Parts: sequence; C-alpha cells; structure tokens
Amino acid sequence: MSKVHTEEQFEATIEAHLLANGYSALPKEEYDVERAFFPDQMIGFIRETQAAELGRIEIMLGDKTDETLLKDLNFWLNSQGMLPVLRNGFKCHGRTFRVCFFKPAHGMNPVLASQYGANRLSVTRQLRYSSKNSNELDLVLSINGLPVITAELKNPMTGQTVENAIRQYKKDRDHRELLFEFRRRALVHFAMDTELAYMTTRLAGSATFFLPFNRGDEGGAGNPPNSDGYRTSYVWEQ
Repeated sequence: MSKVHTEEQFEATIEAHLLANGYSALPKEEYDVERAFFPDQMIGFIRETQAAELGRIEIMLGDKTDETLLKDLNFWLNSQGMLPVLRNGFKCHGRTFRVCFFKPAHGMNPVLASQYGANRLSVTRQLRYSSKNSNELDLVLSINGLPVITAELKNPMTGQTVENAIRQYKKDRDHRELLFEFRRRALVHFAMDTELAYMTTRLAGSATFFLPFNRGDEGGAGNPPNSDGYRTSYVWEQ
C-alpha cells in the first residue's frame, strides 16, 4: 500500500502543518508518566518568563527549586484541575507561577505581548502514557509541557475508520490513567479519520459519549470534499 494512504502518513501530515505554524516537536521520552506532563518543558517556560519570581524562592530552596515547583504544580493539577491552573497558575512557597499566558486584549503592552509569545506549543507523536502497559497515543498537543489535547487517528484506506478510534478510547484507553482523568489533565480527546471527526471532554470507558466535530456537507452530516487535502483538515488548520 502506498505510504500516502497509511495512518502514519495521516499523522505526519498533521504534525507537519503544526510544526510549520508555531508548534515544536516534543520528544515522547521527556514525558513523566507519574505526573502526566512534560516537566522540563514547564521548568524552561517558568525560567524564561518568571525569572524574578523564581529567584525569590531559589534563595530558600537552592538546587531543590525545580523539583519543588514540579511537586507543587502536580498537587495543584490533581486538586484543582487543569483548566483552573491554566487560568490562574499555581502556588509554590506563597508565590504564584503562571503555566501559560493568554493573548492580551490589545498589543499596546509589550510585556504582555512578550509573555504570550513565550508560550511553548508542542506536538508529540506515539506517546506511551502509562507505566502499566505499552499503549501509545497517536498525537498529544501540549502548552508549556501540559497535555491538553489527545487524538487517535485512523485512515479508511487501511480498513479502519473513526469508529475504530472511538472504540479504542472506550475499550483500550483506561480513563483512570492520570492523563485521561476528567478535569485533571487533557481537556479534550479527538477520534478522527481523514473524513470524519468526533470529540469528547470526558472518557468513561464504554459509557464515553463522543460528539461529532464535523462541518456538514450540503445540509447533511459529515464534511465536504477538500481539494487541498483531507476532509478533516480544518480540525488542525483552523
């Protein structure tokens, strides 16, 4: 079978577009399965954007600073959830640290613009997310090392469709894994093939409910033909 029709090529096409539009490739080896995020990426972001605040706790913690930050971040993610931490940051020794910066309402403040520009968007392919098995996720998208989107991809040319991706999430992806725990880590999960896309914000085994994420085709379901690529290209392009 031609490589252009394989699931691997579908995955590579998505990655290539993201890499050409502000994302970087984040090696799967940097993933911490116990914490369910990429610690080095987060530490690098904090050091780049919040050096003054970091310096204040380094006086107390010395070479234990990074590990203390990661421990406290992990605690806040587990107790407060991913979305509140993305919005408000987390506390370490009484200091608040941001895990990302949102786009400012206007570009008149150069500091805010610089902080927003420092966000590290990344894509990871074939992520082994568990210490209990060797399962791998096709794609994971992260911001500053925090995984926010997962995706399972299929290509009908290989005999598998989006229904197989949905079944994979329901049957083969344990929703009790930290990466999949509702609110604690990834915020949305996409099941997708070259023609159709579905998503869910909560994995719950066989009870998981996926919603269509399609644009419609002349008043009907699905997606219209795309002369420039896959029918589902809008998902990663727009």
